[in-house]
Amino acid sequence: MKHLLVVLTMLGLAAPALAQDQQLGARTKAMGGSYTAFEDDPVSIWLNPAGIATQSKSLSIVYQSYVTYPLHEERPPGSTTSNFSAGAETTLVDPAFVPSFLGLVFPIGAQDSGFAVGVCYAQPYHLNYSFDQISDPFQTSFTPDSNVDESFGRFRIALAKDFRLQKPGAKGFFTHVSVGVGLDVGYERWEFKSAGRNASDNATGFGAGAGVLVGVYDNADSFRVNFGAAWQSAIHWNFNIDPDILPAFDMPQQVNVGFTFYLLPGYPLRATLDYQWIQWSDTAEKPLFAGKEKFRDVSNISLGVEYRIGIQESIDLYPRLGYRRFQAPWADPNDLPMVSDFKLVLDTKGSTFNIVTFGVGLGWTSTEGKVRSIDIGADVGGDSYTWAVGFNYEF
Repeated sequence: MKHLLVVLTMLGLAAPALAQDQQLGARTKAMGGSYTAFEDDPVSIWLNPAGIATQSKSLSIVYQSYVTYPLHEERPPGSTTSNFSAGAETTLVDPAFVPSFLGLVFPIGAQDSGFAVGVCYAQPYHLNYSFDQISDPFQTSFTPDSNVDESFGRFRIALAKDFRLQKPGAKGFFTHVSVGVGLDVGYERWEFKSAGRNASDNATGFGAGAGVLVGVYDNADSFRVNFGAAWQSAIHWNFNIDPDILPAFDMPQQVNVGFTFYLLPGYPLRATLDYQWIQWSDTAEKPLFAGKEKFRDVSNISLGVEYRIGIQESIDLYPRLGYRRFQAPWADPNDLPMVSDFKLVLDTKGSTFNIVTFGVGLGWTSTEGKVRSIDIGADVGGDSYTWAVGFNYEF
């Protein structure tokens, strides 16, 4: 009965949603994208490298979908005129066998050294936008006539170190501090298509990331609080075709701060709260015409809950729910941004949305005491739904 009441309480937190946002990782997606203060998931190599400092040797792989706005052309029967549209779709990246995240954590030194190395490949964003190239600044009606498909990936190596401020198991404030840094090699694949021109490109660039995770309080029984903060640098690509000629995007800078709360005896209930800022305004060329809309920076707020239910002695079930207040990188859905002389044209439901996320995890412990899990996450209510599937394996 106690487990049922907790699950029903979690379900009661859900609210109707209107849009979609993309978060990396199945567990993080199910919890609204609140992840900055995690310390037990290899996805932290990308999300907050400080979170791997006290993790065991483990591997994580994630596959997930992305929301895209591809250009569609249809010709009604008996007509010589084509109709164009750019509605939202849920898609995988091509080729589909490439994961959205693949990472390994390696502890260094003694088991309690608090020092770890992480290596990963992460693909947090995939942009597929349709545009109308315009020459008249007073044009008021727009029809999509071109499309940009661009994916971003980053290869990272991260180092993290945990510093104990209290003895393990001790009660009190500020029990430990972990710090982590990552160096990245970024890769982008870009393709432009229109009736009169097709072009493609790829480029590499360098970036970095850093994070901190603080054990704020622990009563060693039923209440613990962690604080996390993380930064991901922008990556500016050296395109072969000037983005002033054809629309293309750099990878945005991102900052996250958040809390994780562990509750109830044995900490079966986990709650998260996060704030995220993404600098989309610096990723694309400014409008060619004065006074036109441009891409904006966004601020997102999210929360999530997770509850551990013991099924058998070595098997646990983790139902998860989350909520995310999400800003799209455009301020007005009826007047979308311009990139140089290209007007963004797509079917979107708004500019600021409420996202509901949900999922479940199944974890088990081997006879050697190693923890493994399978996780599923999804969100609904956006321009299109998305989903993610992840697998964690502790060696």
